[in-house]
Amino acid sequence: MSRHLSFLLYFRHRLCGFAACAAIMLASPFCFSQESGDSSKIILSHRAPLPSTIPAVGNLMQIRVETLNTVDITTKIRLVGAKDGRFIDIAFPKGKLNSADHPTYTVDVPAPIAAMTYQFILHQPDGSISTSEKFILKRPCIPHFKVPEPDETSTAAYNKEIATLVARAKELELETASLETSLKLVEEMRVALSTKEQQP
Repeated sequence: MSRHLSFLLYFRHRLCGFAACAAIMLASPFCFSQESGDSSKIILSHRAPLPSTIPAVGNLMQIRVETLNTVDITTKIRLVGAKDGRFIDIAFPKGKLNSADHPTYTVDVPAPIAAMTYQFILHQPDGSISTSEKFILKRPCIPHFKVPEPDETSTAAYNKEIATLVARAKELELETASLETSLKLVEEMRVALSTKEQQP
């Protein structure tokens, strides 16, 4: 029995390690330009977060992009994709010049429960639009909630139903925390825009 348990634990450890390696490969640095041969085109550089740096569910995760071939910090960039199966579309706020005088844009996104796919849409100075490839970010091990079930055969079905409901309640609690964080970000952006409009 102990040998069987040891094998299961070893297999689980190797499986999580494999998932982490796969996610790291998918989260490598990336630069893109719709027409790389045109020096007037803005190039966007992005390093996706590593799986080991993904915050706890509900906390904010920073997405950062850098533009090359320009010093304009007002370039329009959007992040579009899906987080845990839900569509996301976020506009980056005004950027800032970094130490290399490259415009840098950041946006905070609630960390996914399991996975997040996204890509960038960049408006070029000539009015054209550049679209990046898709990035895939996955947790090494997906959080999973279980409630131990008693062995009594007379109440097995009832206990199983209760366990399922409690596990679902835990998942809803995490989704609520993520939604509250998103609403907080929307409110902060609304206040910032209102303040900017009131300035002379």
